[in-house]
Amino acid sequence: MSFWRRYAYKMKNTRNYSDAIIGLKVKDREFAAEFGRCLAKVLGRRPIRLRYSKSSERYVVKVKSQTLYELLEKPVDFNKLRMYIEHCNKCVAAFLKGFADSDGSIDRTGYIRFFNTDRELLEYIKELLKHLGIESIGPRPIKMQGKTFYNPRTMKRYIHNKDEYCIYIKADSNVDFHRKIGFTIVRKQKRLENYIKKHQTRKH
Repeated sequence: MSFWRRYAYKMKNTRNYSDAIIGLKVKDREFAAEFGRCLAKVLGRRPIRLRYSKSSERYVVKVKSQTLYELLEKPVDFNKLRMYIEHCNKCVAAFLKGFADSDGSIDRTGYIRFFNTDRELLEYIKELLKHLGIESIGPRPIKMQGKTFYNPRTMKRYIHNKDEYCIYIKADSNVDFHRKIGFTIVRKQKRLENYIKKHQTRKH
């Protein structure tokens, strides 16, 4: 099961109108809280309350917004979003941090990677990273549609429904990534900070 799921959909209300819903379901509480904080800020609303779903063991944040729905409904049109994402370096960094929290990973050795099935999106992410002086490699295919894989957690074999690609942050850019972007999710940020401490210790 995925650690997170974001969604945008329309739901009929009691007056037969469609409510446009934007939401996030995620394992990490801090990620959900930051998502809710950003939603409230963008929409000019009061802080959005988190809800914990026992059935899925995930934190849930959702809000009604026709404007955001039109921006985020799939397939996402990044030409519409560029003016907001690229407004300034601070906006670029905030967007990349959100992407890193949702689609990024960092292993115990400080190796940072971004995953997605949309190659064009990863090309755009790479462009934004370079804009902030952070070098990356890829996108490279890591999973191919139709190929089977074994999940040790469920002890079953599955078939990939889509191709999946990956961007690798160059090790020399980890310090800049930490300084300019970082992670909201605590467990990821701690791994990055541990890497930076070891990296600086070796230099001295």
